[in-house]
Amino acid sequence: MQSQQKADNDLLNIYGRMIVVGLVLVIVAIVGAKYFLTLPQIATRGLEVEHNRFVNVLVMVRSQWLSLGKPQQMQLNWEALDNISNKAESSVVNMNDLGWPQPKSFTAQGCQDLWWQLMGTELDNADLVADYSAKDNRCHYLSPNGNSIDYQLDSGSVIFSAQP
Repeated sequence: MQSQQKADNDLLNIYGRMIVVGLVLVIVAIVGAKYFLTLPQIATRGLEVEHNRFVNVLVMVRSQWLSLGKPQQMQLNWEALDNISNKAESSVVNMNDLGWPQPKSFTAQGCQDLWWQLMGTELDNADLVADYSAKDNRCHYLSPNGNSIDYQLDSGSVIFSAQP
């Protein structure tokens, strides 16, 4: 009879361990699902932060432009140059008559260079693609998930558009 009780106890221990492992797997699945479902929201939030940063930099540049007497070009002295591109002329940005930074060339490459001049990061690092719209005279920065930042070159207006 004792061997039967021992076998029953061993079987109950095995069932108990199986239930604990099952519960742990369910908890891990729930936590993992919540984590992976929030990744797109985190990516959207990253572009929102870049939008706020872009607006702050534009305001700072315009303030500096006003304090320097409204020059045609400005040296962006807060920029930290890396070892890859140590060009002194890269930190000089053109300004329009209203004090808003302008790209050197009104092309997608010009908008990409303007982003680097203002933000200090390459678009590749931010996973953005630059485009220029001649019709609206704006730089359009698009993220892979469809969210975008539009910079109106005439008015200095910056618009963040999020995909639903």
